Amino acid sequence: MNLILKGPGLVRIAGANGSGKSTLLELVSGFLSPFEGEVRISGTLSNSAEARFLRSVCRTAPALYPSMTARDHLAFAARCRRTEVGRALERAERYGLGDWLEVPAAELSTGNQRKLWLLACTALPTPVAILDEPFNGMDGHGVETLVKELGEWAHKSLVLLIAHVPPAELEPHQTVMLEGLSGSRRDVVQVPVPGVRGELDEDGRDDKED
Repeated sequence: MNLILKGPGLVRIAGANGSGKSTLLELVSGFLSPFEGEVRISGTLSNSAEARFLRSVCRTAPALYPSMTARDHLAFAARCRRTEVGRALERAERYGLGDWLEVPAAELSTGNQRKLWLLACTALPTPVAILDEPFNGMDGHGVETLVKELGEWAHKSLVLLIAHVPPAELEPHQTVMLEGLSGSRRDVVQVPVPGVRGELDEDGRDDKED
C-alpha cells in the first residue's frame, strides 16, 4: 500500500475489524515498522526521535497511572511534550474535568478517564494527529467538545480519525477505507471530498485529488 495524505484537514480512516486501522495508527506512531518501505511524517521517518514532536497519537485504551491525579497526568504529559501545562488545564475545564483534577485516575469514571487520556495524548499541538475511537465512553458534553476541537485542529493540521460510527455532526473532508487483505497487498479505497488534497498510489497508478 502506498498512501500519501496532505493536510490540513480531517480524514476518517474506516474499515471492518481486522482491516488494519489500528495497525496504521501504530505505523504512524513509530511503534511498528513496515516489513517493506517506510512511513514519513512531514518528510521525517515515523520511528525517529524527531517525529515525536510532529504527531499526536491517541490509542483506544487509556493507559493511565492509577494513583496519579488527573492534574499530575496533565503536568507529566506537558513536560514530556515540552509544552506548558496551562493549555491542558484550560482544555480540562472545557471538557468538564475541572472538578476532578485532584482525583486519582483509578477513581475517575470511565468517561472522565477517556477525557483525561485524550487530553494527555494531545497536550502538544502537532502537524499530524491520529485518534483511534476517541468518542468511546464519552458523555454528550465530551463528544460535543471533541467534535468542536477536531474541527479547529483540521484548519491547521492533518487529523486522522479512526471511528466506526463518528458523530453525525462531524464532517470529515475525506475518507480512506481499508478493505482488508487481498493476497499480499492491502486494498485501499479513498473517498475524497473537496478541501483536502491527497494522493493514492497503488500498483503503480497515481490518483490525485486537489
